[in-house]
Amino acid sequence: MRKQDHATAAEASIEDVAEHSARADALVRAVLGLVMRQRRSTGTALDYVRALSPGTRANCWELAEAAGHEGPGRMQALLRSYKWPWEKLRRALPGLAAQCLPDDPDDLIGPGIAFDETAHLKKGNATACVSPQHAGVTGKVENCVTWVFAALVTALGQAWIDFDVYMPETWAKDPERRRRAGIPDSLKFATKPELATAQVKRLAAAGLRFCWVAADEVYGRCGEFRGACRALKLAYVVIIPCDYRITVAKEKVIRADQAVSGAVFERRSCGNGTKGPRCSDWALIATADPRELLLIRRLPSRGKNQYTFYLCHAPQGRPATMTYFITIAGRRWPVEVTFKTGKDTFGWDQSQARTYDAACRHTALTALAQLRTAAIRSAMAGLTILPGASAGPGPGAAAGAAGISDPDLRIPLGDAPLPAHGGQPRPPRIPVIALTAAETARLARLAAAWTAGHLDRARLAFHLRWSKWRRRHQATARWHHYATRLQSLAT
Repeated sequence: MRKQDHATAAEASIEDVAEHSARADALVRAVLGLVMRQRRSTGTALDYVRALSPGTRANCWELAEAAGHEGPGRMQALLRSYKWPWEKLRRALPGLAAQCLPDDPDDLIGPGIAFDETAHLKKGNATACVSPQHAGVTGKVENCVTWVFAALVTALGQAWIDFDVYMPETWAKDPERRRRAGIPDSLKFATKPELATAQVKRLAAAGLRFCWVAADEVYGRCGEFRGACRALKLAYVVIIPCDYRITVAKEKVIRADQAVSGAVFERRSCGNGTKGPRCSDWALIATADPRELLLIRRLPSRGKNQYTFYLCHAPQGRPATMTYFITIAGRRWPVEVTFKTGKDTFGWDQSQARTYDAACRHTALTALAQLRTAAIRSAMAGLTILPGASAGPGPGAAAGAAGISDPDLRIPLGDAPLPAHGGQPRPPRIPVIALTAAETARLARLAAAWTAGHLDRARLAFHLRWSKWRRRHQATARWHHYATRLQSLAT
């Protein structure tokens, strides 16, 4: 990497990207090595993390092809049958985050934790912890799985460092349904604030340095959550509902929205967004507790919902000022950035995992992918120096062109047969199914890359083998569906 005096003139080569990626991979591999006993499992998990990327759906088929595997078996086994504790990987995330997410020494508030929940929309009722519940991603009741996340937020970046799946009471009270979904008996029902409280205690126990906590009203109205933050000597800025009761003086209790009439507002920015400074009108109101204050944000453009109320606390040694609290309030939004990154960049919500362990494993590996990307970005910007990495084959390394013949590059046409009657055994080597629209589109993109000279014969043969595998798998699935339906019609 070459840098001149001005940061805007900094340059990097693709070799720099490759070097920093290899160093980040060494960090990730070291973490995985502490969790998994076998090198094969570690290698598969690293392939999984590296394959999570834009343009690749986060299902085992596409991840395996992106990683250079000849079939999805290893990726499926990683989530389903390999013996490794995802909880141990979750415990390792804070330590890795401390290395991958540097803090700006000039940042006055320091690193902090932002809590929020997001939904994974699902169909059916077999996925662990799925139920009709409010989904923030759509703003209405959806059939979904809800997760509570903690994101480490610094002045230079953000990433997931802890998580829990929310188990609705309907699941907690149904032992047979829990057994089918692989939910352990030791998992008890807990509210979302209780999950966040457990997370903040875990992160503090892990030795992670963070100075403040930010959260929305789901957590802000919970006294136990705020009490845990106080006990850990953390500042907090949490949203509360407008009807929340606040003691503003001795024996005088009011609703939060009743404080608006006597508030004095001033225009301030809580930080820069993608479209510029995020300016609002702010007011700070004292309460009966000298270290806890009410912060009010006003956005006239919102009409009736123009006010947002925050309950703020600053421990001894921290400034209980409007600037301090406004800055923390502005740092809550990065947790939403981690949701967008997790879903749009790494396909977190595209997973087809149904069991409890498989879903948690996928989530832990997605969090690891976020931290890997953060490490590469920090190293590219010169903010961190990653440890060296030994040379090795790149991701998805395919066999050489030697041994690739013309038949290897042919695309079979036609269609696989159907069973004539119920219960008929599938042919041992069933032909491929007819080309579908999705497979035709894949082949068209492959042909464009081949014509442009972006693929060699070995890589083209690799992708065509995957195309045949998908079509043969679809033919097998169709045969069994037809045989089952014919069998049911005959009885």
